[in-house]
Amino acid sequence: MSIFRDDFYSTKPSRRSFSRSRTSRGNGAMWLAIALLVMGVTILAVIIAQPLESVPVSGEIGQPDREDKGSVNDQGAAGSENEQRDGGSGKQGSSGSGSNSNAGSGSGGSNGSGSVGSTWGSGAAGTGAGGTEEVEYRSEVAWAIAQVYDAVVSIVMESDEEITDWNDIYSIGSGIIFRVQGDTAYVVTNHHVASAAEKLEIVLSNGVRKKAELIGSDAISDLAVLKTSSEGISKVAVFGRSSDLQVGETAIAIGNPLGLGYAHTTTQGIISASELRTIPVSLSGNGLLDWEMEVIQTDAAINSGNSGGALINIKGEVIGINTMKIAWFGVEGLGFAIPIDQAAPLIEELVEKGRVSRPYLGITAVSVADYTDREPLDLPKDVKSGVVILSIDGPAKEAGLRAYDVIVRLDETKIDDMIDLRKYLYTQKKIGDPIVVTVYRNGRQRTYDLVLGELPG
Repeated sequence: MSIFRDDFYSTKPSRRSFSRSRTSRGNGAMWLAIALLVMGVTILAVIIAQPLESVPVSGEIGQPDREDKGSVNDQGAAGSENEQRDGGSGKQGSSGSGSNSNAGSGSGGSNGSGSVGSTWGSGAAGTGAGGTEEVEYRSEVAWAIAQVYDAVVSIVMESDEEITDWNDIYSIGSGIIFRVQGDTAYVVTNHHVASAAEKLEIVLSNGVRKKAELIGSDAISDLAVLKTSSEGISKVAVFGRSSDLQVGETAIAIGNPLGLGYAHTTTQGIISASELRTIPVSLSGNGLLDWEMEVIQTDAAINSGNSGGALINIKGEVIGINTMKIAWFGVEGLGFAIPIDQAAPLIEELVEKGRVSRPYLGITAVSVADYTDREPLDLPKDVKSGVVILSIDGPAKEAGLRAYDVIVRLDETKIDDMIDLRKYLYTQKKIGDPIVVTVYRNGRQRTYDLVLGELPG
């Protein structure tokens, strides 16, 4: 560690004795020094008094000739612009950052952030109703936020009442406008947001309320897609990539915590971990952990009502969909978002089919550790884990499985609980695949061969 020292500028008086002649010469030198000092101060004052020329902000974003992302003519989450910037390496299926003509933000007119060339100095910011307003951005973060700000919406329960005080309206969540096709705009949010009410509305950044219709929802990925009229929508978000995130890079969360009085709250943090975090959740909502989500960890503040909102990078691209936080006493800065690389193909499937297709075993079940029924399981003493079948249907019924059979293995994979069972089915198998199910019944081990069906919608 280097230490700056200034003790050679000593202000201690000298103890030397000078003769009168030396004193005389010293006085002359002193007056000369004073004259030069006064002259120098005068010159410096003149220089300072001159008006400084305005120096434009020139922070490089990393992609030269970046064009406006505000055009909404048949555009979507990430398209040809991303391909131009990233050399085509950002393809994520049909709704990622590839070249899908209906999944790209396109090049800009006057409705988005404006053409900023190779800098983030200035641009035309969308007003939320198709107009423009020239804005001088003073930081990369401000520029990045402007690229997606008007594409983030509040999601509320439908109401015919006129809003007189925004603080009285509770936002059940947030959403991201990721595509406009003709007169229809598409909004992605969380399943747990969309399932909170039968009828939904979205509220744009300018306060305009619009009725929204649920297209499809998926509890396992916690994703849902809504559609609404594209009238008055001036911005769509661009999907980036989540596969190459770096610890410490900027992460910005935009959403609507608490009431609409805090709509479009924006918080800044960093990507907190290089690997995705695995967080156990309860899909059934009964508190029993039966699934694990892989999520991005960030310390950007994510609060109630932020769910479904955008987590963006310094380029203004959506890298995650905010979904949860750890709210234990004394815990701060532990927020999580669904990685956009995982979400993009599922979003596209929800748009096309209204649901996500997954393999189906044909059982309802519970982990042995959570089993509370009176029916004895009659397991060998060395078997302490597995999955208890509570009811059967479809492929399981056809294969001969019964209620209260305890599944301990799928193919060659050991199954300890519902998380293991779902992970194996949904990540390792496909609809129509054969599977070998090993169970215990009445203390004896049995195996059953079956073909997986499709999970009912």
